[in-house]
Amino acid sequence: MAEPRKYFARDATGLVRDFSWFDAFLISSAVVLPSVWSYSSQIAFVASADPGANIVTSEHLGFIFTLPLAIVYVLLAMGMPRSGGDYVWITRLVNPIVGFMSGWGFWVAIIAIFGTEGVVFGSTIVPDTLAAFGYGLNNSSLINLSATIVGSTSDIFALGLFLIVVAFLITLLRPRIFTRVMAVLFIIIMVGTFASFFVLASASHADFVNAVNGFGGTNMTYTGIIDEAAAAGKPYVGVTTGITLLSTPLAVLLFNGQNYSAAASGEVKNVKRSMVLAIIGSLVFAWIVNVIGTVLSLNLVGDQFIQASLALGSKWPLVAPPWMPLFISMINHNPLVLGIVQLGWILTFFWNLAAFLLVATRYVFAFSFDRAFPTMFSNVSERLKNPVNSTVLNFVLAIIFLAIASYTSFIGLFLNSVAIWSVVWFLASLAAVILPYKKKDIAASLPGARWPVPLVSLIGAVSMVLMAINFYFSVTTPAIGPSTPEADLLLGVIFVSGVVVYAANYFYQKSKGFDLKLVYSEIPPE
Repeated sequence: MAEPRKYFARDATGLVRDFSWFDAFLISSAVVLPSVWSYSSQIAFVASADPGANIVTSEHLGFIFTLPLAIVYVLLAMGMPRSGGDYVWITRLVNPIVGFMSGWGFWVAIIAIFGTEGVVFGSTIVPDTLAAFGYGLNNSSLINLSATIVGSTSDIFALGLFLIVVAFLITLLRPRIFTRVMAVLFIIIMVGTFASFFVLASASHADFVNAVNGFGGTNMTYTGIIDEAAAAGKPYVGVTTGITLLSTPLAVLLFNGQNYSAAASGEVKNVKRSMVLAIIGSLVFAWIVNVIGTVLSLNLVGDQFIQASLALGSKWPLVAPPWMPLFISMINHNPLVLGIVQLGWILTFFWNLAAFLLVATRYVFAFSFDRAFPTMFSNVSERLKNPVNSTVLNFVLAIIFLAIASYTSFIGLFLNSVAIWSVVWFLASLAAVILPYKKKDIAASLPGARWPVPLVSLIGAVSMVLMAINFYFSVTTPAIGPSTPEADLLLGVIFVSGVVVYAANYFYQKSKGFDLKLVYSEIPPE
C-alpha cells in the first residue's frame, strides 16, 4: 500500500511563507475592520436591535467573549500552521466528515458575505458618501444621485460588482504585492478613522444639535426627530443591564474575523510569534478603535437621537441613512476632512473583501489538496505564487451570490451565517480540547503543555461554552441571525450538502485507488 502522504494532491503545497506577522495582522484586521464602518455599524445595529443597551459596555463584553476563541486559534495555528486552518484541525482531531462539513459551511458563509457586502456597498456606503458631500457642500446633484442609487437595484448590483472585481484583482497579486496593497489600504483607512475621531472630539453636543436643526434645507430639528419617533411608537429606551447583556452576541460579531489569518497560517513566517501578534493584536486593536469611536459618537450625537433616527426608517428626512459618516458631515463641511473620512469609509470594503476572498481561496485550496474537492483547485501559479483556480472559482461564486442578494431577499431572510460561524468555532474549540490527547508531540511545544490539564484544552473548553451560547442566540434571536423554520432548514441543508459532497468524493477517490481516510490520518505538508 502506498504511503498515506502520497494520497495528497502532491508532496508540497506550492505555497510560500511570504507573510510576516504584520501581513497576517492585516488579514485579520481587514476582516474585523477597525474603522469608521465598524464603530458606525455597531452603533446602528445595537441601537436598532437592542435599544436600551449600553453600546460601549456591550463592546467590552464582546471582547471578553471573543478572547478565548482568539487564544484557541493562536494555539492551534502555532501547533498546526496549515492552509485551511480550522478545516485541517477539525478533520484531523475531531472527525473527517464533521471537519469537511464545517469547513464547507464556513466557506459557503464567506461566499454569501461577498453578496451581502456588495449590496451594502451599493445601497449604503456609496450613497452615504455622495450624500455626505452633497449636504456638506450644498450640492444638490450629489444628493439626487445618492437617492437615485438607493432606489435602483441595477445600480446597486453594478457597484457591488465593481467592488468584487477590484477585490478579485487585489487577491490575484503575488503575496508580497498583495500585502503591500493591503498595507496601503490600512494606512488610508486608519487616517480616515483618526480624522473622524478628530471631528467627533472637536465638536460639542450643542454644536451637533444646532447642526441638525434645518440641516440640508429640511425642517428637521433635533428634538423633532426624537418626538416623531416617540409618536410613531418608538419612544426612547433607557439603558439597562439586562438589554446590555442581551446585546453581547452583536458585539461578538463586531470582533468576528480576528482569527481568520489562521486560514493562511501555512504561509506565515515565524508562525509561533506571528500568530500571537496577528490574532490577539488585531482583536485588541479593533477593541480600542471601536470603543474610542463609539464613546466619541455617543457623546456628540446622544443615544436618544441615535435610537430615534434609526427608528424612523423611511420617515428619516435625509436621503442617506442616519449613520455616523453622515453625522460627521453635519458638523464639519471642510472638503479635505470630508474627503479623508469618506475615502477611508469607502476603501474599508475593498480591504475587507480582498481579505475575505484570500481566506475563501485557502479553504478551497485545502479541500482540493486533501482530494476532497477537484485537485485542479489546489494548483498554485508559479508566477503569482497563489492558487489562481481557487481564486477564480470564488470570484465567480461571489458574483452569483451578489445577484441573489441584489435581486432577492433570500440571503437576508434565510441564511444564518452567524450560526454557521458558531458551529465551526465550537468544533475548532473542541479540536483544541482534544489536541494534547491525540497529537501529544504537537501539543508538547505549546505554552502550558505541562499543566495537569493543558492550557490549550482549558481555553478550548471555555471557548466551546461561549460558542454554544453564541449559537443559541443566533438561532433564537432575529437580530443576531434569521430565526425561522426556513432559516433552520437552510442551515441543515448547507451542512448536509457538505456531507454529501464529502461522500461523493470519498467513493470517487476510492474508485481511483485513493482512500480519504488515510489522507485525514495525516497532517498535510505546510
